[in-house]
Amino acid sequence: MNKFTTIIIVISSIVIIVSCAYFKGLKEGLKNNDNIVLIGDSVLNNSNYVSAGKSVVEILKTKTPNVFNFSKDGATIRDCYEQIDKIPLILNKTNTTVFISAGGNDILNNRTQLNSQKIGNIFNNYIELLKTVKARLDNANINVLNLYLPINPRYQSYKPSIDQWNQLIKDSSSKIGETYNVINLDTLLTSPTDFVYDIEPSETGSEKIASSIYLTL
Repeated sequence: MNKFTTIIIVISSIVIIVSCAYFKGLKEGLKNNDNIVLIGDSVLNNSNYVSAGKSVVEILKTKTPNVFNFSKDGATIRDCYEQIDKIPLILNKTNTTVFISAGGNDILNNRTQLNSQKIGNIFNNYIELLKTVKARLDNANINVLNLYLPINPRYQSYKPSIDQWNQLIKDSSSKIGETYNVINLDTLLTSPTDFVYDIEPSETGSEKIASSIYLTL
């Protein structure tokens, strides 16, 4: 290999490295301009159950700066309306992406046996919530998180309800006027290490959820 060929190879390598760095930076820059809005329950706001800096919200903020968290631990579908009211209308932009986690506490808090009809009734309330989000943030992109089944055997009795709920989410994605993206937590959180206190997302679970949210931008 002569000196000229070596120089060409070196220059080409530098160009490739610089180009890759540029396009990666460009992609990250685009994501940094996006707004993330979180609505819902402790699936998104799990700071009460993990170490400082290890919650879904805090991990997301290390990836992108514009994270607006309105979710609350223990929130039901009805509670989410108060969260929606707090969202500034300035966030009604095409670069805003909304993530909604709701319904799980409505199922857990129900003190009667949940048959198919009752799950359907709760889901109808959920669809109305999504319509309200769409009405307030009609320019934003809407994403929903389906329900996971905790590993602990004590929650196995909820499996039929959760399976029905997740199927309804899959089948009903166009009922708010346009298709919404679904983040499938049921296939994302499948290890005992993904949970803390049996049912809440752990630090490992937080990382999985935050990464999945970030990748949708």
